[in-house]
Amino acid sequence: MLKIITDSSAEISREEAEALGGEVVPLTVVFGENAYLDGVELSKEEFYKRLLSGEFPHTSQPSEVQFSEAFARTEGEEALVLLISSQLSGTVNVARLAKESGNFSRVHIYDSLCTSAMLRILVETAGKYRDRSAEEVIAILDELRPRLRLYACLNTLEYLFKGGRLKRSAAVVGELLGIKPIVTVTQTGTVGVTGRTHGQKKALLMIAQTFLREEVDRDYPVYFLQTDSDAPPQELMRETGMENSPVFSICCAVGAHIGPNAAGIVYVAKAAQRKTS
Repeated sequence: MLKIITDSSAEISREEAEALGGEVVPLTVVFGENAYLDGVELSKEEFYKRLLSGEFPHTSQPSEVQFSEAFARTEGEEALVLLISSQLSGTVNVARLAKESGNFSRVHIYDSLCTSAMLRILVETAGKYRDRSAEEVIAILDELRPRLRLYACLNTLEYLFKGGRLKRSAAVVGELLGIKPIVTVTQTGTVGVTGRTHGQKKALLMIAQTFLREEVDRDYPVYFLQTDSDAPPQELMRETGMENSPVFSICCAVGAHIGPNAAGIVYVAKAAQRKTS
């Protein structure tokens, strides 16, 4: 049975990971001179409390030792490792180094080109097909990944800029105009700004309209995201008519680049229908 390993950005609990015969390798969040393992040594509640107090964090990928120890715990069984986009973190590269240095030939590293609940959907899908080979599951994920969508309304782009995930020019425009940006994770695994508007309510409405216009694949869940407050996602849920969907508080390592008072939605679009001649 295929073992599934992911990182803490996937919004997968340790209990859920254990049910998949795998585990969550935590990223690291740093406040000042103190480093904390995401979700292990620092809870989401404490993280957002410190963020709102004015402390600015930065993040780092798991160490090679962390991955080597996780790979060793697979005890030679085939494992699929689904990780945060290589365009957002060095996590994939570190995992590959751990695989090579430890000669873990049955460990397969998968660059998700996404993060947060997008990555969660990939992990859940991989878990559904655990009885297949890693190669077969990767083919399924390769088809699914381009159909994943994430749209989020941020209070500011400053955290993305300070964390090195967005160019200063994009961040400055938002600050100067006093508008609320809408961001996405692109097909290439980077963060992109898809829209800007005055006020959070209008931004959330724009996201809802995008969702309602798209043909959504109902075989997959629709997830909502929040940082420190549950008001924005509740508004977005009402606008989309998806009030009973699960809501996830964004993990510390991702929240460090998002900032407070943010909300988003994650879903899967239907596959394009091939035309027949």
